[in-house]
Amino acid sequence: MKLHLQTTIWTLLKAGSTQRQIERATGISRHTIRAYKKKFDSQSPDASADQANEPIQTAPPWPPTPPTAQAEQLTGASICEPYRDYIEAQLRLKRNAMAIYQDLVDHFGFAGAYNAVKRFTARLRYREPEQFDRLAAPAPTDS
Repeated sequence: MKLHLQTTIWTLLKAGSTQRQIERATGISRHTIRAYKKKFDSQSPDASADQANEPIQTAPPWPPTPPTAQAEQLTGASICEPYRDYIEAQLRLKRNAMAIYQDLVDHFGFAGAYNAVKRFTARLRYREPEQFDRLAAPAPTDS
């Protein structure tokens, strides 16, 4: 039987419900409920006391951030800074960040993450301003 149903039976028995009441509430046969009642009663009271004294489990802490990302956040300098000239040249050739990252790994042994390259290229990428026309109004004439 699934654990949540066992817990429901145990909770209702502990609250003083009869086997028939539990049967009506859960749809589980009273014969099955009786078997679980015997099982719960046969467990030693020490085991239930040990379970009550156990500390509540909490989620583990987040893993520490990698040193390269920490250094980048603290100093503002990117791990990609030594490769700036190469990255700028690749951006002028209209290459995307993934291709640049793969080249850095293959040719230079780059140990940083793709996201570092992606952030660095986003800051370097030059965007042409939208074209606009300036209309010159004629100078007012004194008449």
